[in-house]
Amino acid sequence: MSQYVPRLDQESKATRARASSKRVALATLSCLLGFVGFWAGAMALYPGGTWLDRSHRGESFFANFFCDLAQPVSLSGVANPVGSRLAQFGMLLFAAALGGFFWVLPEHFAPGSRCRSWVRRAGGLSVLVFAFVPLTPSERFGRLHAVLALVSGGLGLLAALLAVWALFASGGRSRALALLGSLALAVGGVDTVLFIEHLADSAPPPLLVPAAQKIAALILSAWMVSVASLTLLDDNSRRA
Repeated sequence: MSQYVPRLDQESKATRARASSKRVALATLSCLLGFVGFWAGAMALYPGGTWLDRSHRGESFFANFFCDLAQPVSLSGVANPVGSRLAQFGMLLFAAALGGFFWVLPEHFAPGSRCRSWVRRAGGLSVLVFAFVPLTPSERFGRLHAVLALVSGGLGLLAALLAVWALFASGGRSRALALLGSLALAVGGVDTVLFIEHLADSAPPPLLVPAAQKIAALILSAWMVSVASLTLLDDNSRRA
């Protein structure tokens, strides 16, 4: 009879671990939804201005960077106290969603994968740094804002690279997540290169730079939603 106790204990731990992962996945989706709501409000309240056209009225989805909306004064020179706070709260919710994403993503790796802890560590550090990005607007903190964005992005790309590698190695349905992750990784890499290339320019960055940021964010969000949704629906996530 006693020989069944360890097995029952293992099954109980696995059940609790699955329940915990599902809670994190649900929180991830909730934070993403909250981000969308706050960001919609920030877009509606943004007075206007892009780096290429400071007289532009309202927000331009592809011409404005995310952080433009978090500035207390818009690029057109108009105060934006409420909209900037909404944008900051929204970006903090997105950071929380990223944290949940990097936590549940390794649940889809093959058992014993060495990438599990590295993805969570690099992803967690990326999120920690990213949380300071909306709180340090470039109009007040200068290059610190860009440095934080680059450090966060670099750590995030490292975590994504390791995750994609582990997902491909895991086979099965994990490879579908790996394909979407590869696309997010590629577009995110291009966005980072473009950002660095034009960081020291005295002239405003071309439209391609903020547009690439938005496209990268959309693909990353699709990857996050896919991972979180599969975690909620799947009762047999891989365990180390």
